[in-house]
Amino acid sequence: MIEKVVIELANRIKYIKTLNAQKINQITAVDINGIHVETESSREKYKRGERPSPSEEVSHNFILQGWEEFISRSIATANDFVKVRGRSSFIMSYFAQFPFVEVTSQENKTAIRLKEFKTDDLPNEQYDKVKAFLEEVIIGKYDPKTLSNQVDGNLYRVKSRARQDARLLGFVNEFNEMNISQIEAYKDTDDKEGFIKRRIINQGYFRVALICLDLLRNLSKRDKKIALEELGMLIVRNSRGDNLMVESVAKERTNNLLMWLQSTNLIDNNWNPTDNFFETLNIKEQVMSSNLREKLIRIMNQYLSVKREPFGGHSLGPFVRKDVTAEINNLPFIDPSEYVVTGSVGQGGWASVPWIAIMNRKITVSTQRGYYIVYLFSEDMQSVYLTLAQGVTETSKEEMSRIKAKIRESIPSSSKVKVDDQIILGESRKARDYALSTAAYIHYAAEHMPEETVILNDLQEMIHIYENYISINEGTGYDNKLLQGEKQVVKEKSNMYLPSKDIINHIYSYIKSKGFYYPKEEVINLFLSLKTKPFVILSGISGTGKTKMVQWFAESLGATEKNGQFTLIPVRPDWSDGSDLLGFVDIKGDFKEGPLTKAIKAAQEHPDLPFYVLLDEMNLARVEYYFSDILSVMESRRWEDGKVVSSTLLSEEVAKEEVTLPDNLYVIGTVNMDETTHPFSKKVLDRANTIEFNRVELDNLIFLQDLEDIDPLEIGQSQLASKYLHLKDLYKVDTEIIEKATSELVRINKSLRLINAHIGYRVRDEICFYLAYNKEGALMSFEEAFDHCILQKILPRLSGSDSRIDQLLRELYLLFTNNEYQEDEQSQFDEQSAIYPKSARKVIEMLRRLQADGFTSFWIS
Repeated sequence: MIEKVVIELANRIKYIKTLNAQKINQITAVDINGIHVETESSREKYKRGERPSPSEEVSHNFILQGWEEFISRSIATANDFVKVRGRSSFIMSYFAQFPFVEVTSQENKTAIRLKEFKTDDLPNEQYDKVKAFLEEVIIGKYDPKTLSNQVDGNLYRVKSRARQDARLLGFVNEFNEMNISQIEAYKDTDDKEGFIKRRIINQGYFRVALICLDLLRNLSKRDKKIALEELGMLIVRNSRGDNLMVESVAKERTNNLLMWLQSTNLIDNNWNPTDNFFETLNIKEQVMSSNLREKLIRIMNQYLSVKREPFGGHSLGPFVRKDVTAEINNLPFIDPSEYVVTGSVGQGGWASVPWIAIMNRKITVSTQRGYYIVYLFSEDMQSVYLTLAQGVTETSKEEMSRIKAKIRESIPSSSKVKVDDQIILGESRKARDYALSTAAYIHYAAEHMPEETVILNDLQEMIHIYENYISINEGTGYDNKLLQGEKQVVKEKSNMYLPSKDIINHIYSYIKSKGFYYPKEEVINLFLSLKTKPFVILSGISGTGKTKMVQWFAESLGATEKNGQFTLIPVRPDWSDGSDLLGFVDIKGDFKEGPLTKAIKAAQEHPDLPFYVLLDEMNLARVEYYFSDILSVMESRRWEDGKVVSSTLLSEEVAKEEVTLPDNLYVIGTVNMDETTHPFSKKVLDRANTIEFNRVELDNLIFLQDLEDIDPLEIGQSQLASKYLHLKDLYKVDTEIIEKATSELVRINKSLRLINAHIGYRVRDEICFYLAYNKEGALMSFEEAFDHCILQKILPRLSGSDSRIDQLLRELYLLFTNNEYQEDEQSQFDEQSAIYPKSARKVIEMLRRLQADGFTSFWIS
């Protein structure tokens, strides 16, 4: 459907200039077959009688062939167009008219490329829920910075998505800190929809969508939506930029976007724009009328006198925070999707140095950190400086000096911008700090303010200097905490919210970078299993890397032994109760903490961080003996005041303080099933996802080529936490997944009754939770995810030596493949046609063992 946009463009433009020669192509007519293009060359040939018409026809099919060639590459030069060779200059110029295509260069040749956006550039949540969240922030019900401490479960999911949209609108910065000036402006306005409308009308992806909808006015609502979904899957990447947006995410985000546009009256009920955005947003590039000069002069003329007046409610505050920032936002070279503009005259009292900052979102959205453009007013109001400066609150003097020198080196000597230390703002400490932070500046004296055009040209030049320095540094800012060498338990970076798929891609890449190979599906499975329930067992033959898998998994998410978030506990064969793990009271009556209790207390002290405990070779001792207390308390988890709590694990009488199981503690056990270890009871198996690690590919060495170093990603507990403890929690959100899973489980349970191995409510609930998390993250198909659940929650319970187990396994095979089991099935088994191929493969293995040994079990290797 996006092809409709490609064709409709011809009805909206009359002239196209080629990108290199700037030759004019005039579109004289458009009909059902194509467009008629007249050039200087075609007119001359017509005059000489060499052609019957002054125009040439370019068919729609020809244009679409060029489009397919372009989008298959994302960036293309004239040489990349094969099917439309001969008209590639016109085709490239035509595509360059789209709001989602930009002109660039590749290997010193002119090229066009698709612009790219991130999923966070589209609304996460429904419009009404975001507005409700903003109102709750205004009245103080929620603080965006500490949201994970205030709500949990499904409510946290809704509010965190709304918080992300508040960040998109500029109400919250990347550290989840409130933009007070923006929130106050929103609070004061009577037209909330109009306020948000002004914020989104120039946002990058919103603007692209409005122009596309303008081009699709004649299509049905359904077709418009499909076109935008297809566009999203073409130009929108996930928040880490690894992969393009998948269909399920595109549908959800596009639906939210359309509702936002309709709620703010940017589109009507038929999803047609209420303005001619294709023209008006292009006219904006050519026509400009601004009064920035007058606004700067007004501040300098009034500030000293108003400082003697009460601060609260004074009109100059909103003028600086709203009027001046709106003026800058409306400039044609300021893209609100890339820049945040904010101003301040102080907080709670008049500032000695008021300012207006212009910040590139890639670097910072807070004046406390990073580097940015800022207008700084001198204390005597005799001067205003347009500067490229740095945040002074969170930057050391050494780092400030280093960055200042680098910025100055990047500025050409021909520029009028000054790179000395002669800026004079005043004598206060704040004024001196601001002056010290300044790397480059242009000075304006109050008595000799230049004309508007000069002020705008200067600002545009400073923007170019700013962006040039960003490109030199590959568009990255700096982590001040890292620079200061912080080594404590790392604190959650509130801006590090990632979809599940992005987290998994990161974990997979990180483990791979360490020289270990596990299929991504196994990483997905471990992630979903931990999210379903914080107790997982990894089983398999010795040497398959089970322990390393857990260590690298935890380390990839910022949890190490060094910072206390990862604890390795080797299990000893002589453990017969929980005292070696939890602790005991010695002969003096003092409680001696066990290693698990220490990990529990560390997790309780940092509830926003995930903590991992690895019980290595946990079945060297009988698990139900030393681990039974933990298993029982784990089952007692419940919701209280929006938080997950458990029953008491160690009483105050024993441990001198009450110890419970924290929600942010994840226990993973590794087991080897051989003659030296103990089997598991059903009590243990019912309470864990049991993942087999028996796949060995000794000859797979390709993955070792060109390994990149991957840094750990520090995420908070909220992205791993279980949202569902009871089936009713999920029922409120997704009844369909429950009904679908239960229907399958009922079929399987009928067969399991043969040996009294049918599953109960706990297993059903946890399978539903696993499937729900999988669906939310769009990680696997339902069948793939359910296959893992059967393999991990049902088959490990099966063992026996009589005809009943044989009959059961054959019935399960039929359910998993829709085929009767044949004795030579091991060689004939077709995984592609099976519904649940992994489970079917395991059943074949168990049947083979039964036939060969007279006994079978999931565990025998």
